[in-house]
Amino acid sequence: MGFSLKWVLAIGLLVMAYPAWAQDPVLLEVESNNEFAVVYADAIRLGPVRTGPYLIPADTRAIKLVAGLMQAWSVSPLLRDMEAAPGDTVRLQMVFPFHHRLDSRPFGARAYLDDGSARILLGTTPVVHVTRSPIPGAFAIELDGYEPVRITPRNEIWNRYDIALRALDPAAGSAQVLDIPRRRKTWIDYAASTIGIAAGIAAVHYKFKADRLDDTYRDTGDPALRPRIARFDDYSGVALGVMQINLGVLAIRFALR
Repeated sequence: MGFSLKWVLAIGLLVMAYPAWAQDPVLLEVESNNEFAVVYADAIRLGPVRTGPYLIPADTRAIKLVAGLMQAWSVSPLLRDMEAAPGDTVRLQMVFPFHHRLDSRPFGARAYLDDGSARILLGTTPVVHVTRSPIPGAFAIELDGYEPVRITPRNEIWNRYDIALRALDPAAGSAQVLDIPRRRKTWIDYAASTIGIAAGIAAVHYKFKADRLDDTYRDTGDPALRPRIARFDDYSGVALGVMQINLGVLAIRFALR
């Protein structure tokens, strides 16, 4: 009787704990203007848009799309509620707005959007202009005493234009039309990330070694272990400082973009 009761209880617990993911999954297809954007089902990271579609649990409540580009860190994620029955196929169109940041040297220039029929003042540089669709026409950058500049908009999720204005030349009779590429020193980001990760690993490694020796010292009371414990603690502290410096470099680099 006791044996039978045990099996009845076990089967009952299995039925109660039957997980939602054991049902037929939902096939999720995401279309976006950023194929590198990362898809999340609730808190589960699925992968980039370009490697979909994905199978997800039927009880998923929300789909989130993160830009996934280092230079687009300030672009807000997209979020869509999710309702589907087991076995359904769900197709979502999740389109990021287009962000255009206009910087000039010197700053304080007037930035206009000129589509050929109207000129709209966007503000003074630096300024960020966000649109839901690609921009027709051109940006016009103007500052008293300097040659005006026209820029052809690009169609990436995050676009930055760094414009060096030239002092006005009386002989110049027309504005320039420029499409200015921005040179990014991405090697600094990679170097700071690599060094920071390596330093963090070293800090943890030496801290564990110091803790293990400290446990041995507490058990044996061997005074010869104290200098080694202090040395490993110092190594861990130095590595931690290096990691924090490189994280600071990355934070400053991101803030300046």
